[in-house]
Amino acid sequence: MESEKFPICAFRTMRPVWQLTFENARKASRIMRALTVVPGVPNSARLDDIPEPLNADGAVLVQTLMIGVCGTDRDIVSGRYGSSPPGRERLVLGHESLGGVLSAPAESSIVGGDLVVGIVRRPDPVPCSACACGEWDMCRNGLYTERGIKHRNGYGAERFRVEPEFTIALGPTLGDVGVLLEPTSIAAKAWDHIDRIVTRSRCWRPQVVLVSGAGPVGLLAQL
Repeated sequence: MESEKFPICAFRTMRPVWQLTFENARKASRIMRALTVVPGVPNSARLDDIPEPLNADGAVLVQTLMIGVCGTDRDIVSGRYGSSPPGRERLVLGHESLGGVLSAPAESSIVGGDLVVGIVRRPDPVPCSACACGEWDMCRNGLYTERGIKHRNGYGAERFRVEPEFTIALGPTLGDVGVLLEPTSIAAKAWDHIDRIVTRSRCWRPQVVLVSGAGPVGLLAQL
């Protein structure tokens, strides 16, 4: 990575994926660098050397290109939020991701060289009624897990693995802007709910919407 600082922004982590193949990445080292933290311990964030991502994390191997750092990460670094994977002391940060695919299963729609973003949340194993119908962000029993936040390591490492079904392929023309997909999805969800509320009424046709807050998500919602 280019810097050991921890800015509240998006930052580039590696050179473009087309300059690094899976084979020479694997030969270069079995160790990679990652942003880690001890949840609940303020200011414990640091750059660590960790093993290559586990196959159990997913069949798609991705070279990290950029990571977004937001208020959630700030709360985790401050010790106010977050939890490590079971049996681990430290949590790999990073839930806003952008990467290039190094390898993927032949049967998946993801192919080598794709620009991708990893989905953050995983549904609970029970599942609750919301998770059962695919609305994991509305989980009702709190047993969900989240990459880089709750019980799952994040994408803040030189490479990560992710399941094909939790991988979003982006058009190559998006470039670095693709790192904003995760926060933009929050704004999109809000607009989706607004549309649903409006369509329930035959006579209410609002012309103005108040966006409360001028943070990144609020600004994205106004675009």
